[in-house]
Amino acid sequence: MRPTTGEVRCLVYAPYSFSGRGPAESCAQIAGGMAAAGIRTEVHAGRVRSAPPDGVTVRAPVPAVTSRLPWRHVEAPALRLLDGQFRRAVGAADPRTTVAHFWPGSPASAVEAARDRGIVTVREMINSACATSGPILDAAYARLGLPPTHGVTRDVIEGETAELRLYDYYFASNPEVERSLLALDVRPEQILRTSFGWVPERFDLDAPVDRSPGFRAVFVGRIGVRKGVPELLEAWASLDVEGELVLVGAVDDEIRGLVEAHTRSGRVRLSGYVPNPAALYSGSDVFVFPTWEEGGPQVTYEAAACGLPVVTTPMGAARLVEDGRTGVVVEPGSVAQIAAAIRLLAEDARTRATYAATARAAAGGFTYGRVGAQRAALIRGALHARAGG
Repeated sequence: MRPTTGEVRCLVYAPYSFSGRGPAESCAQIAGGMAAAGIRTEVHAGRVRSAPPDGVTVRAPVPAVTSRLPWRHVEAPALRLLDGQFRRAVGAADPRTTVAHFWPGSPASAVEAARDRGIVTVREMINSACATSGPILDAAYARLGLPPTHGVTRDVIEGETAELRLYDYYFASNPEVERSLLALDVRPEQILRTSFGWVPERFDLDAPVDRSPGFRAVFVGRIGVRKGVPELLEAWASLDVEGELVLVGAVDDEIRGLVEAHTRSGRVRLSGYVPNPAALYSGSDVFVFPTWEEGGPQVTYEAAACGLPVVTTPMGAARLVEDGRTGVVVEPGSVAQIAAAIRLLAEDARTRATYAATARAAAGGFTYGRVGAQRAALIRGALHARAGG
């Protein structure tokens, strides 16, 4: 049966509070890009606290007054109601022109309802599969002699592995995510190669630059084991570089003492959450993000867009960073490689400038408008394949 000539519709299941941050913000921006590319996009969210992008319909099962309450007080009843709301939307949808897009945390029952209706299902992989990420994080914590408190337990791995068998397709944000899916016997043709992105309007690239004397390396993200911060601190301490390392973000308790010890050296500066880090990026020389496990980190795109070469791992490269072209790709956990990459970019201004210019140009291909248009094409292709070509 071939699809009708009607407009393509995407029903998005997003079990989050839409507050303009985190996975919910990525979901909203992707939905906006798909809508701009002609997909009728309808997001079913746990709660809405910020306006959606133009063209996106957001449906939440709880009244707007709940936006004043902490999400933890609203989450359980909101998600129960969300399940029924989404099932009703699925029941009214035309399988010939509809795709159901599920974000992590969506219940298996909702996926099964869409499949029973004959609707193409797509799973968003914001990270690699837990069967891959769990052992990686175990090793990262073991290196520091810490208990594995990262949350990717055996039960979580088994639960997600069973859930991932339900889908027709998977949005994979980087090659490492693709490999994690292939390891679970997902067929290559089920993997939709894509990325996350960044929002140019969020950045005032002409704003005054936050500039200090000397060389500056900057890290932006959750300051914890998963992001490779302990290895970054060790690498920085080993370098005789005149300048500072700036850590931007919230600090996890398990390495708080380690971070504080390094800040006392005077060569590491800790900053809290910065809502618009454009000036900080623009006033730095290199972005360092030696993460152990990721999907497609938005900070990589943003730093590159602000003209920074990037030092990161394959997980953090986000399809943008190419070793020797837009930055330096290091092995996760390798203090020596992190230090060598920073030293290269600190001492070789010409290489640093070349990588920075190439990174800025490459970032233009990862705006959420372009990412959304690409995903819209992938969704149309999935429907076309279901209809028999």
